Amino acid sequence: YINIKNGLVLTLTEDNRFLRIDEADELELEQLNISLTKRIDSWRFNPLVKRGLWDGYVSYIKDNKWIPVGLWRYVMTLCKEYRFELKINGITRLFDPNISIESFEEWANDFFNGSKLTPRDYQIEASFNILKFKRCLAELATSAGKTMISFMAIAYMLEKQKANRILFIVPNVSLVVQATEDFYDYNWQNRVKIKIQQIYSGQKLKPNTNVVIGTYQSLVKKDKEYFDDFDAVIVDETHKAKSASIKDILAKCRNAHYKFGLSGTLPKDNTLDKLTLMSQTGPVITEVKAAFLQKEGHIAGCKVKVIEMDYAPESTKIAFQELAQNKYENKDVFQLEQNYVVNNQARLDFIVSVISRIPRNSLVLFHRIEHGRKLYESLRKNSEKKVYYVDGSTDTDIREEHKKKMENGEEIVIVASYGTFSTGISVKKIHNIFFTESFKSEVIIRQSIGRGLRQHESKTDVLIIDFVDNLCTLEWENYLFKHGIERQRIYKQEQFEYNIKKVKFEGDI
Repeated sequence: YINIKNGLVLTLTEDNRFLRIDEADELELEQLNISLTKRIDSWRFNPLVKRGLWDGYVSYIKDNKWIPVGLWRYVMTLCKEYRFELKINGITRLFDPNISIESFEEWANDFFNGSKLTPRDYQIEASFNILKFKRCLAELATSAGKTMISFMAIAYMLEKQKANRILFIVPNVSLVVQATEDFYDYNWQNRVKIKIQQIYSGQKLKPNTNVVIGTYQSLVKKDKEYFDDFDAVIVDETHKAKSASIKDILAKCRNAHYKFGLSGTLPKDNTLDKLTLMSQTGPVITEVKAAFLQKEGHIAGCKVKVIEMDYAPESTKIAFQELAQNKYENKDVFQLEQNYVVNNQARLDFIVSVISRIPRNSLVLFHRIEHGRKLYESLRKNSEKKVYYVDGSTDTDIREEHKKKMENGEEIVIVASYGTFSTGISVKKIHNIFFTESFKSEVIIRQSIGRGLRQHESKTDVLIIDFVDNLCTLEWENYLFKHGIERQRIYKQEQFEYNIKKVKFEGDI
């Protein structure tokens, strides 16, 4: 940090929650306000914006005075970009000066000495970063070993008495169970005295627990005082932390000096969602991409086959073009497109025939329940494979049963909603993943692909089949087709091999 008398001067508040702006000139303050203010996603469609009651902007600078501490590195980068001189008083309190990568590596190797598990180099580095920086984010591709990384950080904190009570937040009940089992498995020869309390509906309270693993949904109902004795809080699948419930939980953990998040997919830079995550935890310190894991042989390869389906009569395509160009709301035309494609019987028959023909185990992802049900029923009638169905209302035990059947079986198909199977579900024996409804969300696409990247002796690659609806005319591209182009950009970015096959057939509505 540049030690100067003038320029931007910030001070870390006593409670380590905010950076207080002590000195700033007009230009510096104006730029801070611009850079720390972003519009919400799809702001045009927000009811308050439509009614002229809000402009859709959210600011992370309050009263020209207070900036959430998690944005310290963002502010540093900003000052470097605009050549502002900067001094942050007290910033070193956010870091642990008593840990080095060498000492932590030695501790980790000693901890797992004799165990069948050996942490990978990047996992040790990621855990070290969490412990060194205390408040940070890590972007870790699926199968990078988020649970192992979290466990090492937790075990070190408990053993070295850096924290006495730790909260581990996960998105669903399956992950509460999975993380609990993994933590006990990783604790070689019970070296660290870990006693876990699971928090979800129906769980009994245990006395003297030092690690609490719970879902966002159950934890948000707890009183503010419940969170007072947590010294550290870990948020798994942090990309979901823009939701109000997680913000609320993190705000309640006011005494936690460690706050960190792990995710396979963080939002894009310079977006409100990214600012929100960093403000709640801290800067992105660790990044482990899928391409790196594939190169190192830690995860399966990925091949993508894009199938462009051209089945709508020319008159239907022109009708959609006219709707889009005659000042109809974009989202209304998009909804009409969605309704058209999921109700098209020829499209359904074609997708079912492709799923039925491709061998091995398949995960078929859908968005809308009515479409998922149709896929499931049609596959049951027309396919020789064993077909199972999962959506948000499916009991947790039944989901676990379906996963076990896939792990132990052949020619198994699970038809599942994106919400239930795009995040955190660990099934190694997935050979094919089908995207049957259009999505352009980078988070959902990356997470969904991640379901198939876990290694299994029966595969070298996962095959992604991406169905794209081509309702284009010569002058116009439909929204679902544009979504397909967005997904292809993601495949290219992630260095996944992909090819496009165009298929023309007769639609029937």
